[in-house]
Amino acid sequence: MNESMKQIWNIFGDAIKLENNGLFNYLKMAKNTNDMTGKNMFIQLALDEFEHKQILEKQYLEAIENDNIEIIDIPKTKIEKLVPHVSNKQKRIRGENGLAEIEAINVALEFEKKSRDYYLQNADKIENEQVKSYFLRLAEWEQAHYDILKAELDYITQTGFWFDIPEFRMDGKF
Repeated sequence: MNESMKQIWNIFGDAIKLENNGLFNYLKMAKNTNDMTGKNMFIQLALDEFEHKQILEKQYLEAIENDNIEIIDIPKTKIEKLVPHVSNKQKRIRGENGLAEIEAINVALEFEKKSRDYYLQNADKIENEQVKSYFLRLAEWEQAHYDILKAELDYITQTGFWFDIPEFRMDGKF
């Protein structure tokens, strides 16, 4: 086994742990969220993390068995498909439960940011262009999760932004 493959195996191993941790945390957040929209969002994020983990495990096992890595295409997740198309938000009233959800979303945002950064940093370390593009694609997964979480946080806190776009202008023009 060459050093390059050993490095790739280690990165895959750490990435699997990262996705497993995300899966566990999103399920825990879903359990503790009373709002059905928030609960469903966390469940969908957990499902995405499970899918990510399965894809990574398949690649990892192939790399170990063959002492080589053959990159597979990573399909778009439901979250990635949803992010550019979300246009209507449900109107809902949030009381104290909204505060717990805000805290959960902030934790999730930090997790997604760290995951994205992990994949980007490791993409920079890899010389193999196929593997590099694979890790860049993994970073896109995490960015889509970050974007949907940020949009939900902006809505809950009523910042006037949605996907970092102002929902209204102070001069009354739209």
